[in-house]
Amino acid sequence: MTKDKTAELIKRLVNSRPKKMFRHVEENNAGIGCVLRYLEESGRAVSAGEISGYMNVSTARVAVILRKMQEKQLIVKLSDPNDARKTMISLSEHGKQFIVEKKEKVLAYFSHVIECIGEERFMEFIEISEEIQAVVDTKDFADIISG
Repeated sequence: MTKDKTAELIKRLVNSRPKKMFRHVEENNAGIGCVLRYLEESGRAVSAGEISGYMNVSTARVAVILRKMQEKQLIVKLSDPNDARKTMISLSEHGKQFIVEKKEKVLAYFSHVIECIGEERFMEFIEISEEIQAVVDTKDFADIISG
């Protein structure tokens, strides 16, 4: 394949990304949505340090997010029973309900997208995306880019 053709395909790939959908996902990943997801998936109270590690951001950034979440009554802060100096973060009942409502909206949104595209074509897109990700994740690819 020529360099021009490869460049054209890369441009089409970048332009074909559902920007509106992914912008919303990325905004959520940058903050409150990411913390909510982590708390739900962990199913337990976690420390700010754990959240920081999961998100790969500073504990100062996590503290700002947690303060906003506490103001919105999405989380509760608890003392660690093993170490009173340590604060643990857990979902509040309001936070749990918020997650349920958001999941319903996301499911409805993607259900509409899948209906418009067709399940078979949507699955084909996912499979091709997974294949591309597998290639990108290989060491050889990383060497090509960094070399």
